[in-house]
Amino acid sequence: MNKKVLVYNIMQFPEKIKFFNEGIQREVEATGIEVKYVLPFQKDLFEEVDVFTHLIISGSEASARDDLVWTEELIKLIKVFVEKEKKILAICYGHQFLARALCSKDCVYKLPVPEYGYTKVRLKKHKLFKNISNPICLQLHYDAVQNLSDDFEIIADNDTSIQAIQYKGMDVYGVQFHPEFDREAARYFFNLAKESDPDFTGFYRNELTNESVLEQNGLFIRNFLEM
Repeated sequence: MNKKVLVYNIMQFPEKIKFFNEGIQREVEATGIEVKYVLPFQKDLFEEVDVFTHLIISGSEASARDDLVWTEELIKLIKVFVEKEKKILAICYGHQFLARALCSKDCVYKLPVPEYGYTKVRLKKHKLFKNISNPICLQLHYDAVQNLSDDFEIIADNDTSIQAIQYKGMDVYGVQFHPEFDREAARYFFNLAKESDPDFTGFYRNELTNESVLEQNGLFIRNFLEM
């Protein structure tokens, strides 16, 4: 079966949707895999599932702790992909929602201090991290995951939160950070946070000393697509 990726984008504003899809598209083009981008409530979504080999779930401005208009659909989509042993990469909100859908809502919690900026991430040896060394990753989140069941393996972390998980040894992954956004997108999201949160300068962190290290971060997505 030829690879085909479904990208489920739950960003809520056009500019954010655009930044996410463009970031995924850069890596898709590097692998030559067919891709389809959808928003929630795409007509005939579940009738099409069998043609897809991979699912990528976006971040969101929302909290994975909340029940929202797409909650039931996304839980169903995740469970269908898992039951059919298809591959999933869930990013930021998607990572948190994956834990909610396959474990419980109680696994998602609000951080005492948001994690925003560029931070070091510790990786276990894993095929998802092939050719990635000492990464500095973009963080844009107020929530994180904890108290996961034994069905999950923690495959990356940092001093603030769980950074990557794998479900039941399957190619079903969540990553807390954003490997898809380039520097332009990062500046856009940082500026939004500065404008909306008066505490931004207090919680923003920057462990990036050499921008060239960011060039490898697309491999988080590319390695997944090549599975």
